[in-house]
Amino acid sequence: MKRYGRDIQKMQRYSLAKISRELGVSKAAVSLALSGKARRVGVSEELEKRILDFCRKVDYQPNIHARRLNSRLVRNIGILLERFEEGATALMLSGIVEAADRAGFRVTIQIYRPEQHESIAFDWLLNREIDGVIFYGLELPESWQARFLSEKWPVIGVGIAPGSGIPSVNVNNFTATYTLTGSLIRQGCREFHYMAGTEGSYPSRERERGFRAALREAGLLFPENRMHVAGFSRERAQEITFELLGRNQLQPGSAVVCATDLLAIGTIQALHRSGFRVPADFAVTGVNASSAAADFSPSLTTFEYLPKEQGAAAVEMLLARLQKREIEPERELHGKLVPGESAPLRG
Repeated sequence: MKRYGRDIQKMQRYSLAKISRELGVSKAAVSLALSGKARRVGVSEELEKRILDFCRKVDYQPNIHARRLNSRLVRNIGILLERFEEGATALMLSGIVEAADRAGFRVTIQIYRPEQHESIAFDWLLNREIDGVIFYGLELPESWQARFLSEKWPVIGVGIAPGSGIPSVNVNNFTATYTLTGSLIRQGCREFHYMAGTEGSYPSRERERGFRAALREAGLLFPENRMHVAGFSRERAQEITFELLGRNQLQPGSAVVCATDLLAIGTIQALHRSGFRVPADFAVTGVNASSAAADFSPSLTTFEYLPKEQGAAAVEMLLARLQKREIEPERELHGKLVPGESAPLRG
């Protein structure tokens, strides 16, 4: 009986052609078995198992980079979507879809959860269902990032921290709260509360950093019991505001700087229901410049997040990667302050 791959230790010694010769099967059958498509085209379960067992025995893995170079684009962009924010997510997706459509690409969306196995993304790529990935969420697991980088898959992150090796698109989150807080200080505000978003979010961290920097530069102390984590939840912002008012820890004349428009709306709703006026009794600001911010009464003083523009920029960067062009490791878009009625500001 023929012995397979005696003392083979390195997968580099095997190729599809050598495997097919030793097994006495076609290269196409080997390729189909390795890609998981054998059963779809009529290759028997017995033959598929024989091929896969042999490849495991000799520690063979397909050269995905060579295979990708020899293949054509399928003109489909995969979106891994973790974050759902009212308004912002829809705008970000519309930016991606419109930019992809202009370039002759379609998009496919998968929901991402941190506990999911990495196969949800890598099978997508290995089976050539998509050409590249745009991730919109908090942070990718380190093991995913390492594999994306080591296998050189085209992937762009929207709203992720720069510096991981994964190219990223963000807005100037630090500048948003730094500008808003500085404007409130110049107007005479000295008592501040901060309504923070999700702790694992890079935009949230940057917005908190901008808020603290503005206070520090003005020489204002910030007691840590005035830092409140609401996690992008309008309902949680309402609950926190009611609790603070009930304990007399939120006093008229204070400013509440919120990490998002939704948190600002929740804060104002709780203040209104408690008999207070905005901005007469409290100044409240948000970030995102969402349609809800403009339609709410009072209209929010806020800062642009540019979700549609971020989505379009992510597509532009991904297409450049697919065309083997160099791209910047991080791209920061520049929003601006949007004055509203919730906190009239001086420049």
